[in-house]
Amino acid sequence: MGSQTPPLTKPKKRIHLNFFENACTGSHMSPGQWRDPLDQTHGKDRLPYWLNLAKLAEAGKISFIFFADSYSLFDIYNSSIAPILRAGAHTAALDPMVIIPAMASVTKSVGFGVTGSTSYLTPFILARTMTSLDHLTEGRVAWNVVTSWSKSAALALGQDDVVPHDERYAVAHEYMDLAYKFWEGSWADDAKVWDRERRVAYEPEKVKKIEHKGKYLKSSSPFQTHPSPQRTPVLFQAGTSKMGRAFGSKHAEAIYVGGLVPSQTAGSIAQIRADAAEQGRDPQSIKFFVGITPIVGATLEEAQAKYERARENADIVGGLAQFSGYTGIDLSRFPLDEVFELKDAPGDAATHTFLENFNKATGNNNPWTPRRLGETMALGGFHPAPVGTPEMVADVFEQWIDEADVDGFNIAYVTSPGSFEDVVYLLRPELVKRGLMWDDYDVPGGTLRENLYGFEGQKYLRDDHYGHKFRYGTDFEGDTMTEQVAEKTNGVESETKTNGRVVVVKNGEATVTETEVSVKTS
Repeated sequence: MGSQTPPLTKPKKRIHLNFFENACTGSHMSPGQWRDPLDQTHGKDRLPYWLNLAKLAEAGKISFIFFADSYSLFDIYNSSIAPILRAGAHTAALDPMVIIPAMASVTKSVGFGVTGSTSYLTPFILARTMTSLDHLTEGRVAWNVVTSWSKSAALALGQDDVVPHDERYAVAHEYMDLAYKFWEGSWADDAKVWDRERRVAYEPEKVKKIEHKGKYLKSSSPFQTHPSPQRTPVLFQAGTSKMGRAFGSKHAEAIYVGGLVPSQTAGSIAQIRADAAEQGRDPQSIKFFVGITPIVGATLEEAQAKYERARENADIVGGLAQFSGYTGIDLSRFPLDEVFELKDAPGDAATHTFLENFNKATGNNNPWTPRRLGETMALGGFHPAPVGTPEMVADVFEQWIDEADVDGFNIAYVTSPGSFEDVVYLLRPELVKRGLMWDDYDVPGGTLRENLYGFEGQKYLRDDHYGHKFRYGTDFEGDTMTEQVAEKTNGVESETKTNGRVVVVKNGEATVTETEVSVKTS
């Protein structure tokens, strides 16, 4: 008998770790932890905090420092900002975009993800800012695309209310089309020449004016800034609603997902990958990151001691203010130590669903009081929050990788830099030992996109990404322009000019021609 070939074992997926941050001066996801004598978040309004964090991230081969951001204070709980101010969380916030170049100046490989809203930042300003950051970091920037749901933010920025959910995503799709035009379609790769003999710095004929007049947005200008190392920043997104999944499967290269246990998240990840495949994308080209708040100790006793210290410092009311801010549900009417009596008041059904799902996910069937919810929110909240040794926490990470098909973790801190130091010096070595992380970046000194995909030379959007269609010279107008023309014609044949091209629509199908003709209907 011939020898049998041993069965092939599936190689382990190598994961990415992100530091999850917010440029608020004080706590981010864990209200009250600034009281810990070792916590340094009161120094977030000075550069040393951020420079030291960047150096720590680079030493730990962290993929991104990921900045959440918002434009308002939580003011739902008791209709007041006082609870969140007292808790020292999500307040006294700086603009994270201005911090990134300083962090980049002391590092070579770690990336920086930063949030920007399609609801309030104009496409030109956002595109120019992201291109500037990409230049100054030498290609290490990601944009976390958000559509902004907070009424407080709307009021702060001069609006009466938020745009309805589905319309926000419709705006965001057109916003992306215009941003791609600026990043990908306005400048040729070889527009920059610095030709001393001809006295030409930039070739005028290789810089194109963008003409966009859509349903929600318009612009008439060449892009002001020359192409950066990545052209388009790495595109990050969060949102697992139906509209959010559709947006992510089309545009995102990385997606931030929630869930307390893998079974809550696996279905959304599988669906988005399938949707991406239907659009011709490699489903594995979208990298999924789950939020997590680990408390790690060299021994179990040390980890438990850190957890108990965090419980002592937790701001219960601050945690409730955080829950109310996220959900829009004011819980201040409930006494702290009485079991919730959820009946028919606004928000009661949603609160009941959250608490019930939390118990199902964790197997903890203890009755819920506001105090328990506030403490939960102050120690991880909507994220899994494993407590244990590096081996125990690595087991939880592996479970998420195996059961939910995640590609990495957005790691929120309890205290900083302590929580992040524990990840770098305790947890990461265990992940490396298991073959789940690398000894070094795949492309040291490379762009964020190269290190995200692990492939030197992958600086730009992949060929199968929708944004690649906008590359200079293609004159692609974008799906939103095609849809707009189709809506106007309502199924009849028509022709209209946009961006110097002619879009011909017949029975809802659009094509672009070179020949200019007059508009006609029949």
